Amino acid sequence: MEKDFLKSKLHNHNKRITPQREAVYNALLNDKNHPSAEEIHKGIIDKFPNLSLATVYQILNMFENELNLVKSIIVDNTKHYEIDSQFHVHLICPECNQIRDIYSDKIKSFWENLVHELEINPKDQTIKIYQVCTDCDKKLKKKLEFNF
Repeated sequence: MEKDFLKSKLHNHNKRITPQREAVYNALLNDKNHPSAEEIHKGIIDKFPNLSLATVYQILNMFENELNLVKSIIVDNTKHYEIDSQFHVHLICPECNQIRDIYSDKIKSFWENLVHELEINPKDQTIKIYQVCTDCDKKLKKKLEFNF
């Protein structure tokens, strides 16, 4: 089904479906950890040894800006990509830069009320909340204990 969706989007925008575009899209479908272009490239280079990182960036740019297939979020000066179209918030660990999606009807309701109250029509939204993740919190506590 997802492959058909990609084909339909590409067809509607007079773009060809190529194995490379399919591979980038599948990499995003299979990786829910908000991969960067570099991570996507590393994941598919074995299958497409002649695929350049620049081409991966071009494909992601087309997917995001022309086809609205993906969204990006910038964390620590690196662009990360996702396909998820449901309203969600990004919980980001400032230590390891892990990005976790948080789904909340309350936050969604708050956002919708804010948009209505301000009488705005945003093209998109990204809400980032920075919090040290459990793993990093444990490491930081161990480090503190060790220093005493």
